[in-house]
This record gives sequence, structure tokens and C-alpha cells, in this order.
Amino acid sequence: MTTMRALTLTNARPTLVDVPVPIPRPGEVLVEVLFSAVNGMDIEIQNGGWKPQVRCWRQTGPVVTGLEFSGIARSDGARIRSGQRVIGYSHVLHGPRTHAEFVSMPERDLQTLPAHLPDEDAAALIVGGLTALDILERLRPLRAGERCLVAGAAGGVGASTVQLAHAQGAEVTAVAAPTHAEWLRTLGAHHVRDGRDGRWWRDGDRFNLIVDAPGASRFADAVPHLAPRGTYVTSNPQRDMAGFVRATFSSRRSAWLLLLRSTSAGLEQLIHRASSGELRPVIDSIYPLDRAAGAFERAATRGKRGRVLLNIGARP
Repeated sequence: MTTMRALTLTNARPTLVDVPVPIPRPGEVLVEVLFSAVNGMDIEIQNGGWKPQVRCWRQTGPVVTGLEFSGIARSDGARIRSGQRVIGYSHVLHGPRTHAEFVSMPERDLQTLPAHLPDEDAAALIVGGLTALDILERLRPLRAGERCLVAGAAGGVGASTVQLAHAQGAEVTAVAAPTHAEWLRTLGAHHVRDGRDGRWWRDGDRFNLIVDAPGASRFADAVPHLAPRGTYVTSNPQRDMAGFVRATFSSRRSAWLLLLRSTSAGLEQLIHRASSGELRPVIDSIYPLDRAAGAFERAATRGKRGRVLLNIGARP
């Protein structure tokens, strides 16, 4: 096979095109993609964001969406062999490119999958799970009994953070639509608040960690509700650059939620957490590749639960 189907954005609409199958460079492995998620960055690109980067990415091909995927290796690497099931994450600075039937990835950014973890579950775990691990292991590990608030708790990052914070022994408050309340409790949330009015806080709240997955708040909003040496994490620092400056003079910290790249070790840890039951995949819906426009619409819809996936190469 010399050509493959892939998605490109034509006037902001996902469109199928035929393009050459990529040829692996030294250190890369060719992967047949089975499932790939549609995530927040893809929607931002569709809506006109990341324009300078998109212009650069288009110089190497028309595919500019898709970061996380599961698939089957179709060439040998130093560690990975053709035929093995793998997961991977495309380096953000190199560009999203996994909404295609094949992708060539650096072997260091791939990890093999155990037989018990389904391909679709694995694809749904990657960005949310790796981001949550980054928050709770690097930015602000939680001790038993500490308090954590997660806004946007029904999304991929939010649901993963709820689960892993619970596993660390924290008291977790999830912010989401009321329809998600009982489900979030099964993931480990102790309290669920309706955040549709934008009022996440209560008088007397003191959280050790606040995670704003949708990027809808500001550091100044969070400070009265952060414990001393508490940490506020947002996905949208552009909304509040003044808050980042203010945090340098405060006992409270502010951090940016951005996962640039993965490593095979990070993916291995993610698989371990999923295998142990600490982290369960959350799939909202799965769309075939020829219905990608519907997948993008669903991914941009408020109120969805977990990841929206594209079935690119798996059998129905």
C-alpha cells in the first residue's frame, strides 16, 4: 500500500483525502492507526487557533489534527517489532498528525500494549491520563486527606484527575453538570458541584490543588480558596497572564496544563495505572473515519462524558 486515507481541514471542516503512506526515518516506527481521539487542541485548530504552527505543520503534509492513538506496528524498531500493538502520542511542537491510517513515530514515543487492554480503551487514556499524572506527580502530588477541586471533571483530563487524586487519598470535589454526578462518584469524587453558573467555590473552601481543565477561571478567582502552598492549574494561561506574574509573589502557585510530549516510560506508567484499576478509560462515543465531522462536533459539545474517538483502522 502506497497511499492512505487521512483527515485534513478544509474551510474548518474535516475532509478525507488520499495521501502517501509515510516512510519511517531512522529511529521511527510505522504504525497502522486503529483508534485516535479528537481532543481540545484539535477543536482549537479547527476554530482557527495555532495558526503559525499550522502553517508550519502543513509544509510536511495536510494532516494537522490528532495527538493520541492506538495501533499496530508495521515496521521493526530497536525495541518494537512489526505486528505488536502499541500506543503513542505525537509531540505537540512537531504537530498533531494521527488522524490518518498510518503514522510514522519516533520509537521513544511508543509503548507496547498488554493483551488485556483493548485498543479503544488505550486510545482514550493517553492525553487525559498523562496530563493527570503530570499534575499529580510533578506539579502537585497530594497526600492523604488533602483537598482537590477538579473543574471540567467529566472530560478526559478531568475524569483522569479525579481518579488519580482519589488514588492518592485526596478528598476530591468534582465540578460538572448534575447529570454526571453519580458517575463521577463512581470514579472517586467525594463531592460534585454544578458548575454551569460559573460558581465553583463555597465560603470556607480551602483546596490544596485546583485543576481548571476547561481554562474558564483566573488565578485571582482561585486564591481565596487555595490553602497556603496550594497550587492552581489551568489549561488556558493566555486568559490570565497577570495571574502567573502574581503567583511568583504568592505562597500559592499557578501552573500551565500542557503536555508537550510523552515517553515510552510515561506510557508504561499509564498502562500500569490502567491495569491496576486506578485509572479507567472513559469513552463518550466512537465515530468511523468517514464521519469525522460528526466526531469533531461531538468533541466540541458541552456535556459530553470522556473522550470522543475515531475508528480509523479497527474492524467495526
